Amino acid sequence: MRSDLNDLTIGAGPRKTRSTRRGDRLKIAEAFSLRDLPLFASVDEETLSALALEAKVETCESGTTIFRQGDPIASIVAVIKGYVKLLRIAPGGDETLIAIRANGETIVDPVMGPEETCGVSAETIGPATIIKVPAARFARLARESAGLGAAVALDATRRIAALVSEIEALKSQNADLRLAHFILSLCPPGEEQCRFRLPYDKRLIAALLGVKQETLSRAFAKLREHGVRTETRDIVVDSVARLVVQCEHLGRATPLPERTGRLTRDDAA
Repeated sequence: MRSDLNDLTIGAGPRKTRSTRRGDRLKIAEAFSLRDLPLFASVDEETLSALALEAKVETCESGTTIFRQGDPIASIVAVIKGYVKLLRIAPGGDETLIAIRANGETIVDPVMGPEETCGVSAETIGPATIIKVPAARFARLARESAGLGAAVALDATRRIAALVSEIEALKSQNADLRLAHFILSLCPPGEEQCRFRLPYDKRLIAALLGVKQETLSRAFAKLREHGVRTETRDIVVDSVARLVVQCEHLGRATPLPERTGRLTRDDAA
């Protein structure tokens, strides 16, 4: 991998049969920079260059375990392309879906000291590309760089705010509203009519929204009355404005989700 900051070129070469462990660069059309990650967006060039020195890009096939709950945190990991699910494993072996991370999002909380361990397990949903920054280097630079230290603090604040919003949704919103918000968040910004492919299967969506699969099916059926149709994994939204009105009706004072259109190219129709 090239060590300069702004040209960590990655791309889609031949499909790998297992997770690439040597940080070899892929060959897709775009260049990737650490600055593309929200965590590093405001970090100074010198610190970002130092972080990039040992950063490694890995391609993973579907179902690759990136790390396991209880493992020492060896790297700060972020998703370049694809989706990664975070799981909490109970002593009896039962799994609870904690979150799903996508393009640009980190999947390990930034570390500030040694001997920290992973609180969850991480596994890819479909093929994915990730980038790893060694945790020891990250922790040292976070102590030395005021900019990186501030970025870590801001990242923690954002994560707490997102967790509070998620808890609020689970406690105050019914399944219909949670699904409507989820669909609305995937609609590309600025488009009134859209069609896209669900980023992962409905079993995972049900787990993410905290509902049973049959409850999710009923919620999808109700959305047909409001111009949202499903064709296997494809979603067709006849009118985003109509869906917004439905969200407002169901949620009354509940804030509407941001329309990120957060889909990979393979998901977009």
